[in-house]
Amino acid sequence: MRRGELLALALSVFVVGCGQPHMQMPMEPPKKPDPAPEMARLEAFVGNWGGTAEMVMTEEMKKNMPPNMKNTFAGANKSDWAMGGMFLKHEGWYEMGEGQKVNYVELVTWCPQNKKYRSWMFNDWGEVGEGWMTMDADGKHCTMEYKGMRPDGTASKGCGTMTIKDPSTMEWTFTEMGPHGKMEFKGVSTKQ
Repeated sequence: MRRGELLALALSVFVVGCGQPHMQMPMEPPKKPDPAPEMARLEAFVGNWGGTAEMVMTEEMKKNMPPNMKNTFAGANKSDWAMGGMFLKHEGWYEMGEGQKVNYVELVTWCPQNKKYRSWMFNDWGEVGEGWMTMDADGKHCTMEYKGMRPDGTASKGCGTMTIKDPSTMEWTFTEMGPHGKMEFKGVSTKQ
């Protein structure tokens, strides 16, 4: 076939193809997806919780802490399902010493790509953070890691564990690396 014949054939296929009516596929109305089945594993966290935490005082921290600063803190939160069970919402507060407290909101959901729980945290001191959490097979032990940003632009990161001892008791540890160096905490929360 010569070049001119090929061009004519291609042009006729294009014209005939464009002149044909288009097949339209029927469009289904969007259907809201169900929450990921993995979200049900977070049911143990639902409820009102209160507890105390202790700052693990290393020698380095003792040198840098102001005198008379206490190393025990209280806090509480309410955890409940949000947005039809797509998220677990934690809303609460914790002490920061000298009569100050931080109020926060955290949303947790399942990420099917990474096969982990993903969270976002915001507090009224202007800090934001995002993190990942995994849960062991029996649903009683979680590990988490996060990174955050303070309003002044300084970064922080941390990791921790949570162990559900029974339906109303949770023990946890948390280590944060930030502008004040390494800070370690441990605590117990009880369902109210």
